[in-house]
Amino acid sequence: MLIEKKYLYALAAVATISWLIGCGGKGEARPEKKEAAKAEKDHQDRIVLSPEAMKNADIKVVSVKMEPVSEKINATANIAQNQDRTFHVTPRIRGRVVDVYVTAGNEVRVGTPLALLDSTELGEVKAEYAKARTLLELARANAEREKRLFEQKIAAQKDLLAAQAEERRAEAEVRALHEKLRLYGLSEEEIDSLDPSPSQYRLTSPGTGVVIEKDITKGEVIETGKKVFTISDLSTVWVLLNIYEKDLAKITRGTPVKIRTESYPGEIFSGKVAYVGDTLDPQSRTLSVRVEVPNPRRRLKPGMFATAEMAGGATSKQSILAPSSAIQKIDGRPAAFVQQKDGSFVKRDLELGKEVSGKVEVKSGLTEGEQLVIEGSFTLKSELLKETLAED
Repeated sequence: MLIEKKYLYALAAVATISWLIGCGGKGEARPEKKEAAKAEKDHQDRIVLSPEAMKNADIKVVSVKMEPVSEKINATANIAQNQDRTFHVTPRIRGRVVDVYVTAGNEVRVGTPLALLDSTELGEVKAEYAKARTLLELARANAEREKRLFEQKIAAQKDLLAAQAEERRAEAEVRALHEKLRLYGLSEEEIDSLDPSPSQYRLTSPGTGVVIEKDITKGEVIETGKKVFTISDLSTVWVLLNIYEKDLAKITRGTPVKIRTESYPGEIFSGKVAYVGDTLDPQSRTLSVRVEVPNPRRRLKPGMFATAEMAGGATSKQSILAPSSAIQKIDGRPAAFVQQKDGSFVKRDLELGKEVSGKVEVKSGLTEGEQLVIEGSFTLKSELLKETLAED
């Protein structure tokens, strides 16, 4: 009996040890099984293309490498008129509006007539100017006559001097009235012309652009200095943003900026920093930055809200950056394809970070030195899904 018990105990011990070894001591799968499972998964995610398929797929690969990551600075922004190309039109003399030639939205060029005004004061000054010019002609003729008589010893010198003094006085009067008319905004042609309506004058555009404001109506009397038109060249606009003090050292004049708006989702407008403010807002601790953005089709409208993104310079941080063209979404997760030494391709699930200069940061899933497919990955995705459906 004693021998039988010992024999049974020995069998139980052997069975227990065998069970523990089979379970890895803690209920874990054997390393061989893990490797087998991994090999099976790699087999499922592996794609082998024929030479003809490779040629048609036009696949391009690059070696995965670590790159410096640039920090991004983001800010809210407001689109405004380019104040360097905005013109305010104001009459320089009081007058009644006879006619208005343009309205808001009209495109104008330098010298385009905007409105016609009638001014009693202008009529009086032009009449005085015409009279002064006539008197000047008489004074010149008289001075010339006295000069000839003096040279013939017929007239006295005092008469010549008096005639010359009268000529100079007449010239001064003409110059003063001419300058007065010029200050009223009249051109040389308008000043010297024999206008049948001397009291009327035209307001003209001082620059090229679009009439964005109009505050003038036919028949009203416009006082001197009142702004009646605003004209702005909208082929470029200003994007105004506030940058925090901590980011100031990362921004300089000429820094590229990407502008996005809600009006045009997915579209990027590019510009450059034209001005960095010199004073800091003590409340918000921000600095005003101005970006100039080309706007040839006038799609960006003053008053729009936008977001701005700019590179804040490279840092010591190194990461794997993959082109967006290399990233595909498979089973709801981002993935990419890596070419193996034997020419086959393997799918890699990725963990992505932020977008950096048109590329995407890859936190996990790729190793430096691997051959990443950057063109033709959609073809590989289609082939992988086709094989998966065939197996199912």
